[in-house]
Amino acid sequence: MRFRGGRGFGGWWIASALLLLIAEKPSHGYELAERLSEFGIEIPGIGHMGNIYRVLSDLEENGLVRTEWDTSVSPPRKVYRITPRGKLYLKETLKFIESMKRRMENFAERVKKVVQE
Repeated sequence: MRFRGGRGFGGWWIASALLLLIAEKPSHGYELAERLSEFGIEIPGIGHMGNIYRVLSDLEENGLVRTEWDTSVSPPRKVYRITPRGKLYLKETLKFIESMKRRMENFAERVKKVVQE
């Protein structure tokens, strides 16, 4: 699976965080933007929602989420739900993060040795 959610680590991190939040609880865009703070991602105001919606659109285009309209509220809201492909992507993301964690721990240990000399 090749989806990376935008340019660089920041785009990938936001896309992965959104996907996890959707997996935990199907949600609409503004709710997801608020919940991103759980991962230290702050969305400063409504003006930046366009960025979130672009990532959500990319997730949908790549088959990682699907949408449906919640017409029980006014105005109606687009609700994002994870797909089986999205769960597979999260599983692969976990493997990547665990591998990166090991590499970072190794790096940190080597830095400690150098700075203690």
